Amino acid sequence: SVSVPSFRPVAEEDWVEAWKERLNVLRIGRHIVIRPSWRDYAPEPGDIVIQLDPGMAFGTGLHPTTQMCLVALEELMRPEAAVLDLGTGSGILAIAAAKLGAGHVLAVDRDPVAVKTARENVVTNAVQGVVSVMEGSLRDVSRNYDLVVVNILAKVIVEMMREGLATRLRPGGRLITAGIIADQASEVVAVLERGGLTAIERQQREDWVCLVASRATP
Repeated sequence: SVSVPSFRPVAEEDWVEAWKERLNVLRIGRHIVIRPSWRDYAPEPGDIVIQLDPGMAFGTGLHPTTQMCLVALEELMRPEAAVLDLGTGSGILAIAAAKLGAGHVLAVDRDPVAVKTARENVVTNAVQGVVSVMEGSLRDVSRNYDLVVVNILAKVIVEMMREGLATRLRPGGRLITAGIIADQASEVVAVLERGGLTAIERQQREDWVCLVASRATP
Protein backbone atom coordinates (compact mmCIF):
# COMPACT_ATOMS: atom_id res chain seq x y z
CA SER A 1 0.00 0.00 0.00
CA VAL A 2 1.15 3.54 -0.70
CA SER A 3 1.36 5.80 2.33
CA VAL A 4 -0.35 9.10 1.84
CA PRO A 5 1.35 12.13 3.38
CA SER A 6 -0.82 14.09 5.75
CA PHE A 7 -0.65 17.86 6.07
CA ARG A 8 -1.93 20.14 8.75
CA PRO A 9 -1.67 23.90 8.91
CA VAL A 10 0.50 25.28 11.73
CA ALA A 11 -0.26 28.77 12.95
CA GLU A 12 2.71 31.09 12.56
CA GLU A 13 2.64 31.90 16.29
CA ASP A 14 2.94 28.17 17.12
CA TRP A 15 6.00 27.87 14.88
CA VAL A 16 7.63 30.91 16.48
CA GLU A 17 6.96 29.60 20.00
CA ALA A 18 8.31 26.12 19.13
CA TRP A 19 11.45 27.72 17.64
CA LYS A 20 11.92 29.89 20.72
CA GLU A 21 11.82 26.79 22.95
CA ARG A 22 14.99 25.53 21.23
CA LEU A 23 17.03 28.63 22.04
CA ASN A 24 18.70 28.69 25.43
CA VAL A 25 21.42 30.82 26.99
CA LEU A 26 24.63 29.97 25.16
CA ARG A 27 28.24 30.49 26.27
CA ILE A 28 30.76 30.96 23.45
CA GLY A 29 34.52 31.53 23.59
CA ARG A 30 35.98 32.77 26.88
CA HIS A 31 33.49 35.44 27.95
CA ILE A 32 30.63 35.78 25.45
CA VAL A 33 27.11 34.82 26.55
CA ILE A 34 24.16 34.94 24.13
CA ARG A 35 20.91 35.44 26.03
CA PRO A 36 17.67 35.10 24.06
CA SER A 37 15.46 37.99 25.18
CA TRP A 38 12.88 35.56 26.62
CA ARG A 39 15.40 33.71 28.85
CA ASP A 40 16.53 34.82 32.31
CA TYR A 41 20.24 34.86 33.09
CA ALA A 42 22.26 36.14 36.03
CA PRO A 43 25.64 37.25 34.66
CA GLU A 44 28.85 35.98 36.22
CA PRO A 45 31.87 38.28 36.66
CA GLY A 46 33.58 38.90 33.31
CA ASP A 47 30.59 37.86 31.20
CA ILE A 48 29.93 39.81 28.01
CA VAL A 49 26.18 39.31 27.62
CA ILE A 50 24.45 39.86 24.29
CA GLN A 51 20.66 39.98 24.58
CA LEU A 52 19.22 38.80 21.30
CA ASP A 53 15.87 38.57 19.57
CA PRO A 54 16.73 37.32 16.08
CA GLY A 55 13.23 37.89 14.69
CA MET A 56 13.26 36.62 11.10
CA ALA A 57 16.93 37.60 10.55
CA PHE A 58 19.88 35.16 10.47
CA GLY A 59 22.05 35.01 13.57
CA THR A 60 20.92 33.19 16.70
CA GLY A 61 24.35 32.11 17.89
CA LEU A 62 23.43 28.46 17.36
CA HIS A 63 25.03 28.14 13.94
CA PRO A 64 28.68 27.00 13.83
CA THR A 65 29.60 29.87 11.47
CA THR A 66 28.30 32.49 13.92
CA GLN A 67 30.06 30.82 16.85
CA MET A 68 33.40 30.69 15.02
CA CYS A 69 33.10 34.38 14.08
CA LEU A 70 32.40 35.27 17.72
CA VAL A 71 35.49 33.34 18.87
CA ALA A 72 37.61 35.04 16.19
CA LEU A 73 36.28 38.49 17.18
CA GLU A 74 37.11 37.80 20.82
CA GLU A 75 40.67 36.80 19.86
CA LEU A 76 41.36 39.63 17.42
CA MET A 77 39.62 42.64 18.97
CA ARG A 78 41.83 45.56 19.94
CA PRO A 79 40.58 48.47 22.04
CA GLU A 80 38.88 51.16 19.93
CA ALA A 81 39.18 49.11 16.69
CA ALA A 82 37.04 50.14 13.71
CA VAL A 83 34.94 47.12 12.65
CA LEU A 84 32.84 46.40 9.55
CA ASP A 85 30.18 43.65 9.68
CA LEU A 86 28.94 42.81 6.17
CA GLY A 87 25.68 40.86 6.11
CA THR A 88 24.89 41.62 9.74
CA GLY A 89 21.58 39.71 9.97
CA SER A 90 20.36 39.97 13.56
CA GLY A 91 23.34 42.22 14.41
CA ILE A 92 24.88 39.61 16.72
CA LEU A 93 28.48 40.05 15.50
CA ALA A 94 28.32 43.86 15.42
CA ILE A 95 26.95 43.93 18.97
CA ALA A 96 29.62 41.47 20.12
CA ALA A 97 32.33 43.66 18.54
CA ALA A 98 31.02 46.72 20.41
CA LYS A 99 30.87 44.88 23.73
CA LEU A 100 34.40 43.51 23.16
CA GLY A 101 35.73 47.07 22.97
CA ALA A 102 35.44 48.29 19.37
CA GLY A 103 35.49 52.05 18.92
CA HIS A 104 33.12 52.08 15.95
CA VAL A 105 31.17 49.34 14.16
CA LEU A 106 29.36 49.66 10.83
CA ALA A 107 26.81 46.86 10.32
CA VAL A 108 25.53 46.48 6.74
CA ASP A 109 22.78 44.30 5.27
CA ARG A 110 20.81 44.33 2.02
CA ASP A 111 17.67 42.97 3.70
CA PRO A 112 15.45 45.68 5.24
CA VAL A 113 14.02 43.12 7.72
CA ALA A 114 17.54 42.35 8.96
CA VAL A 115 18.35 46.07 9.21
CA LYS A 116 15.24 46.68 11.34
CA THR A 117 15.99 43.66 13.57
CA ALA A 118 19.66 44.60 13.96
CA ARG A 119 18.77 48.20 14.89
CA GLU A 120 16.35 46.94 17.57
CA ASN A 121 18.96 44.55 18.99
CA VAL A 122 21.60 47.31 19.00
CA VAL A 123 19.30 49.52 21.11
CA THR A 124 18.36 46.61 23.43
CA ASN A 125 22.08 46.08 24.08
CA ALA A 126 22.72 49.81 24.59
CA VAL A 127 25.51 49.94 21.97
CA GLN A 128 23.87 52.46 19.63
CA GLY A 129 26.69 54.89 20.45
CA VAL A 130 29.16 52.48 18.84
CA VAL A 131 27.18 50.53 16.20
CA SER A 132 25.63 52.10 13.08
CA VAL A 133 23.33 49.87 10.99
CA MET A 134 22.98 50.62 7.27
CA GLU A 135 20.91 49.07 4.51
CA GLY A 136 23.24 48.48 1.58
CA SER A 137 26.22 46.47 0.39
CA LEU A 138 30.02 46.62 0.13
CA ARG A 139 29.75 49.28 -2.59
CA ASP A 140 28.16 51.65 -0.06
CA VAL A 141 31.14 51.37 2.32
CA SER A 142 33.71 54.10 1.71
CA ARG A 143 36.23 53.96 4.56
CA ASN A 144 38.53 51.16 5.68
CA TYR A 145 38.63 49.16 8.90
CA ASP A 146 40.88 47.31 11.35
CA LEU A 147 38.56 44.28 11.40
CA VAL A 148 36.08 43.15 8.75
CA VAL A 149 33.74 40.22 9.31
CA VAL A 150 31.76 38.57 6.51
CA ASN A 151 29.58 35.66 7.63
CA ILE A 152 27.59 34.93 4.49
CA LEU A 153 28.39 32.28 1.84
CA ALA A 154 31.56 31.35 -0.02
CA LYS A 155 30.27 32.58 -3.40
CA VAL A 156 29.32 35.98 -1.88
CA ILE A 157 32.78 36.29 -0.29
CA VAL A 158 34.34 35.58 -3.71
CA GLU A 159 32.10 38.23 -5.33
CA MET A 160 33.00 40.75 -2.61
CA MET A 161 36.72 40.16 -3.16
CA ARG A 162 36.18 40.97 -6.84
CA GLU A 163 34.39 44.16 -5.75
CA GLY A 164 37.38 45.26 -3.66
CA LEU A 165 36.74 43.80 -0.21
CA ALA A 166 40.49 43.69 0.52
CA THR A 167 40.73 47.47 0.09
CA ARG A 168 38.31 47.98 3.01
CA LEU A 169 41.01 46.61 5.32
CA ARG A 170 43.64 48.90 6.79
CA PRO A 171 47.26 47.71 6.50
CA GLY A 172 47.71 45.17 9.29
CA GLY A 173 43.94 44.64 9.42
CA ARG A 174 42.18 41.30 9.71
CA LEU A 175 39.35 39.80 7.67
CA ILE A 176 37.13 37.12 9.27
CA THR A 177 35.20 35.12 6.65
CA ALA A 178 32.69 32.37 7.41
CA GLY A 179 29.67 30.63 5.95
CA ILE A 180 32.15 28.50 4.01
CA ILE A 181 31.50 24.77 3.52
CA ALA A 182 34.72 22.77 4.01
CA ASP A 183 35.19 21.77 0.37
CA GLN A 184 34.94 25.45 -0.70
CA ALA A 185 37.67 26.63 1.66
CA SER A 186 40.62 26.21 -0.72
CA GLU A 187 38.84 28.26 -3.41
CA VAL A 188 38.18 31.06 -0.91
CA VAL A 189 41.83 30.99 0.30
CA ALA A 190 43.01 31.30 -3.32
CA VAL A 191 40.72 34.29 -3.94
CA LEU A 192 41.84 36.00 -0.70
CA GLU A 193 45.50 35.55 -1.64
CA ARG A 194 44.95 36.78 -5.20
CA GLY A 195 43.45 39.89 -3.60
CA GLY A 196 46.63 40.55 -1.62
CA LEU A 197 45.57 38.99 1.70
CA THR A 198 47.26 36.16 3.59
CA ALA A 199 45.19 33.41 5.20
CA ILE A 200 46.57 33.07 8.73
CA GLU A 201 44.03 30.95 10.61
CA ARG A 202 41.41 28.31 9.87
CA GLN A 203 38.75 27.00 12.26
CA GLN A 204 36.36 24.19 11.40
CA ARG A 205 33.19 23.02 13.16
CA GLU A 206 31.19 20.24 11.56
CA ASP A 207 31.26 20.99 7.79
CA TRP A 208 31.76 24.73 8.25
CA VAL A 209 35.02 26.68 8.01
CA CYS A 210 36.00 30.13 9.26
CA LEU A 211 39.09 31.74 7.74
CA VAL A 212 41.04 34.70 9.10
CA ALA A 213 43.18 36.65 6.63
CA SER A 214 45.50 39.61 7.14
CA ARG A 215 46.49 42.55 4.99
CA ALA A 216 50.23 43.17 5.01
CA THR A 217 51.59 46.38 6.44
CA PRO A 218 53.56 48.38 3.85
